[in-house]
Amino acid sequence: MKSYSPKQVILSTLFSALIIFNFSSCNEEDVDSTSGNYYVMYVIKGNGTYGRFSNWTVSTPQGKYTNSGTQVRSWTQTYGPINNVFKCGVQIGNYIDGAPTIEIYVSKNQEPFALKVTTMGNSASYTLDF
Repeated sequence: MKSYSPKQVILSTLFSALIIFNFSSCNEEDVDSTSGNYYVMYVIKGNGTYGRFSNWTVSTPQGKYTNSGTQVRSWTQTYGPINNVFKCGVQIGNYIDGAPTIEIYVSKNQEPFALKVTTMGNSASYTLDF
């Protein structure tokens, strides 16, 4: 039977412990940090005293959402889950008393929403590409 020196036993034990620790601390998110469920939130706000808008379209995972004819002062909607490549977009047909403010927020999994685009006008877009 072959005998090992105390130094070889200690090094072998440490090496084995490091390998076990490395594999046990690895989770699915560490393997692919680009995976996950993304959510997009659109916020549109009319500006000015009588700020209203109507006839808007936004991109959703299922296609386009369109609201025709209804004049509103504000509108907010969240869509998801979305894959990690998605073109967010807003198009507003009509507005009264100043261009509306358009905001596009994005969230990954359970994280808070982060503002990606804010603009005044009749359109905005953002490409989600992680």
